[in-house]
Amino acid sequence: MSDTSDRQTRFLAFLVPLRSELEAYARRMLWEPQDAADALQNAVLRAFAAFDRYREDASFRGWMYRILTNEIFTLNRKHSRRARFEFQLAPEELAALAGAADSDGATAWAEALDDRLGTALHSLPENERTVLVLRGVSGLAYHDIAVALEMPLGSVMGYLSRARQKMRAALADTEFDRRKQTP
Repeated sequence: MSDTSDRQTRFLAFLVPLRSELEAYARRMLWEPQDAADALQNAVLRAFAAFDRYREDASFRGWMYRILTNEIFTLNRKHSRRARFEFQLAPEELAALAGAADSDGATAWAEALDDRLGTALHSLPENERTVLVLRGVSGLAYHDIAVALEMPLGSVMGYLSRARQKMRAALADTEFDRRKQTP
């Protein structure tokens, strides 16, 4: 009994300081931000079930991000399969619906980004978007991202570089459009 209690205490000691950043990461990475709580809960359950395989010399943060990222990819693939059978809305229509339906802060991440930036972020390939968010929002080091995503360090750097270039281009296009509209 005390072994289970010790395991729970150790696991929670590692997890609690990361909770808010994991929640923010899940909201930013999921196609349906309302799934963030489910993704996080599933990831925590999987992590706890596998906690006996966690090595003390490894980064718990990176390990937890890997588990959460896998859960996010699974949910996004599920959403992608469903989306083939649903009608599509323009970004401005989607933003209007999200704003109207937001009574509990579920679309707080969408409010933090303007529509075009959010659209540009979601248009990135999954690996580029994941690396960009892990580095830019979660502040993970390149090595930790490589561990979390189980990919070579060079791939992390390449994905990040391409993602940044695409986001810069999206921002430049947005600025160009704003200047065109201003008399």
